[in-house]
Amino acid sequence: MKYKRSSRTLIIILVIGILVIGLTACKLPASKGPETPVATSEGFPVPGQTQQSGGSQVNTSATQTAQAVLPGTNQTQVPPQNPTQSSAYPPPTTVPGAPTATAASVVYVEPTPGGPPSTYTLAEGEFPFCIARRFDVNQNELLQLNNLTPESFVYAGQELTMPQTGNPFDGTRTLHEHPTNYKIVEGDTLNTIACYFGDVSPDMIALQNGLTTTDLPPGEVLVIP
Repeated sequence: MKYKRSSRTLIIILVIGILVIGLTACKLPASKGPETPVATSEGFPVPGQTQQSGGSQVNTSATQTAQAVLPGTNQTQVPPQNPTQSSAYPPPTTVPGAPTATAASVVYVEPTPGGPPSTYTLAEGEFPFCIARRFDVNQNELLQLNNLTPESFVYAGQELTMPQTGNPFDGTRTLHEHPTNYKIVEGDTLNTIACYFGDVSPDMIALQNGLTTTDLPPGEVLVIP
């Protein structure tokens, strides 16, 4: 009887000892327990933090793109790599010494070389002195050849005989400086604009501006060669 009691007591002591050792081992850290990653205001882990997954550490900077899925959608929100940059593209840079864009230079047409025509028919708004300046002929010869005086009345459709002596206009041919720009006003025609500048022809103005019609809307700007 004493032997049985001693054996039972020994077994109880052994069981108690095993339980005490087991409880003590549970309180000792194996290394470190899983850490809860720090969440941002969007609820995503901070890049660089690690979290335990299936017994191995996973770097959140490599996986947060896959984790950042908006609720109720199938699209992934990619956190910006540079918090100070609002665009996905880098800001433009200026290369020192690089040429800058400039407005294209205007190429002005030149008058067709050659002498004056043998005759010229006046258009609306034209007069003999205008024609003499345009073709660089002597105005007095033009008037005499057509039996006109400076006070003579002329009309659109009147045909003038042009002098062929080669004597130039007596005075300043250019009434207004050009090349320049000219803003069209009500009543303007290519002929009246040409007479306004003096030594420019309507054909040159049309060619310079690529005009295919004689309509000149007020307010538009023409390049005068």
